[in-house]
Amino acid sequence: MKKIIVLAVPLMLAFFSCVQAGGMSNELVTSSAWCTFTYNKTTGYSHSKRYQFSANGTYGTGSRGEGYSSGSGGTMASQRNSAGGGRWRIEKGELFMSEGGGKLEHVGTVLRRNNNGHPIIVADGVEYSQCR
Repeated sequence: MKKIIVLAVPLMLAFFSCVQAGGMSNELVTSSAWCTFTYNKTTGYSHSKRYQFSANGTYGTGSRGEGYSSGSGGTMASQRNSAGGGRWRIEKGELFMSEGGGKLEHVGTVLRRNNNGHPIIVADGVEYSQCR
């Protein structure tokens, strides 16, 4: 039994080095824009969102939603774009953000790496990767 435990410890350490709660830094969030993309196969609706963090403690967002629907009247396309922004700060590896000039609030984040070693930020359950 001791042999199994001794072998399991390095595997657990390797796992925990890939997933780090918080793990945010100014350098990481300002290194690129961060994007997420979702697509609903059933409805054909897609949505993308982009965050750009600036070194001065502000951020900007842009999002786009697109969809198509068909019916007896034909096919209709829809599109929605929006933009926004606010302030951000990192404290002890944790991200805090506000919309506009509001109060900074904690954002639950986990830093992971994909198969290529690139960072993935999971913020409140949504995965964001560096925009290409």
